[in-house]
Amino acid sequence: MAAIETRGPHVRTDRVHSDIIDKGVALQNRLSTLCALEYMKSHSIDAAVIQRVLLSPAQRRKTP
Repeated sequence: MAAIETRGPHVRTDRVHSDIIDKGVALQNRLSTLCALEYMKSHSIDAAVIQRVLLSPAQRRKTP
């Protein structure tokens, strides 16, 4: 896996997971939260991360 530079405790360090989460957020915006949830679950994103990302947008980590 390709790591990206860290810039603090809330920066994503794994490019693959970052891309999956970004696509999940885009799905949520275009289609629905359920679609985004299923997409991220199908890519083995941790349930706590999915919950934070989809239900608490203000707590999303910043992308570099």
